[in-house]
Amino acid sequence: MSRVFIWNCQLPRIPSSWREHLHDFGTYASGALFTLGWWFFVDGLVMARTTEDFPVKFGFEDWLPGILCTLGMIITNSIDLSLLREDSFGYGGSGLAGKAKLTLFIGIALLAGGVAGSITILTIKYIVPQVDASVLYIGFTNVIQTGAILLSSIALWLVHNLDYDNQYNFVLN
Repeated sequence: MSRVFIWNCQLPRIPSSWREHLHDFGTYASGALFTLGWWFFVDGLVMARTTEDFPVKFGFEDWLPGILCTLGMIITNSIDLSLLREDSFGYGGSGLAGKAKLTLFIGIALLAGGVAGSITILTIKYIVPQVDASVLYIGFTNVIQTGAILLSSIALWLVHNLDYDNQYNFVLN
């Protein structure tokens, strides 16, 4: 069976002295993005709770997108890329690749649902009622949170699963 290359992406050349630290730097950058996302959300929560006569009720639906994205990040980053490449499609196989792909799909669906939920909450609770700009910031903190967690998850998965060669091939089997 021949492989068809969809994209043949050349990654920038990384000096060999940096390659050994790329894994650590990516992990720290991912953690910083994750922390920044939750920090924005807590900032919006504190502003909503301390503002007198706040026009929008802050409830569990505001927490849910961040929780979904965090669960999606944990699930997505628990999958090793080598598990997805298993090519045993027989009836006697363990089916590990299929289970790993299903688990990865669920994690990505949670991440996407969290981002979509935060945009929906921003639209329904803050943009449609046309609240003030100071109140609108609190709606944007939820979107910033889920976007930062999504980027953090992508960065962490790439750093832990990519080989450190200069080329990454997307292959269609």
